[in-house]
Amino acid sequence: MARHRYYLDTRVLTAFFFAAMPFVAFGSFVVVNMAKNQLRESVGEGLEQRAVQTKLALERHVGEQVVDLRLLATEPLVQQALREVPRPVPDDQRAKLESAWAGGTDSRLGAQVLETALAARLRDVADLRPGTRALQIVDANGRTIAASTRKGSLFNEQSQWWKALVEQEGEAQAFVGDVQRPRGSGYSFVELAFPVRAQDGTLHGALRSELDAADLYGPLAAVRVGRTGHATLIRATDGTILASDEADRILNETFTGFDSLSGALEGFPLAASGEALFGKSSARRGYWTVQAVRAERDGRPVVVQPARVIGYSPVDQVPGVQWLVAVEQDLDEALAPITGVTRYLWIHFIGVFATVILLALYFSFKLERPVMDDHLHLHEEHIPASLQARAAADTEG
Repeated sequence: MARHRYYLDTRVLTAFFFAAMPFVAFGSFVVVNMAKNQLRESVGEGLEQRAVQTKLALERHVGEQVVDLRLLATEPLVQQALREVPRPVPDDQRAKLESAWAGGTDSRLGAQVLETALAARLRDVADLRPGTRALQIVDANGRTIAASTRKGSLFNEQSQWWKALVEQEGEAQAFVGDVQRPRGSGYSFVELAFPVRAQDGTLHGALRSELDAADLYGPLAAVRVGRTGHATLIRATDGTILASDEADRILNETFTGFDSLSGALEGFPLAASGEALFGKSSARRGYWTVQAVRAERDGRPVVVQPARVIGYSPVDQVPGVQWLVAVEQDLDEALAPITGVTRYLWIHFIGVFATVILLALYFSFKLERPVMDDHLHLHEEHIPASLQARAAADTEG
């Protein structure tokens, strides 16, 4: 029995190779897309961790300011000044005194508040903290009895911070206000206040300070992630920028993409209503991807803000504020390694595909070539004479 002889048909191999190429390309890009999603999650988790660290640093910074107020409240000079029973001021004189304090027209009133030993001590403390713009000591009636500068009100009964301290019950707690900018002023500040109470809980007065809002950027300034990553402090209720490396945006602009970020803060799909339907989630993601913001300028679409990955963390250890620390990085920079791999994968795929086509054409031409050259006429030498004669006769006939 004759043995079967097998050989490799290059045309079949080429056909199957062509059939496999789309599946290989599709699988490669599926794997690359999976790697891109995992890299995005890894970058988001890293930005979330940086946001948590920055939030803790900011809370520690504000806590140090509060500790300074508490230490100042224990000084004998302050305690002695607040033990004195304050004299009530008639209502008809309040407006006059307040106007004289604001305008600096009453030298006697200025000397009583600004030129005492207690006021000098307040100025010394304020000089130790460059971010402290003003220090005040207020008696039990809400009147300022000593101050480092002529900032703030003389009578504070209607102030939000004084009302909050008066309504406190139990252990004394500090008041931390939101970032605000007085009308006509060129700087913004944060109000800090701490009550001074007797052992029986009676309110003797309070200490108030104005902290420059630019001082809040100190813990955020050190946050740098790559070329575009940085930290921003925003108000969690409306997205207003409170501290940023761009000073002109503070209290003037809203954090770009805050609508998407607020949805992530409230939880999906429908915040409280979604939680009622689907139950409370055990974990809430601390990062989000915000799409690019585009606008039309001169009739052409322009990218105002590129797509970004944002890690965020609410400030929850500072009472009375609704702040949010956001650490953002451009999505293109975050996914640059995968983008480069994808580009080289395209080049590799196109190169392999072109090589296969060229090899297929080459071997196809090789298979169509005759085994012997036509000019040798070797096939005519093996034809019998009778067949040659018959062929000649047929040609003549």
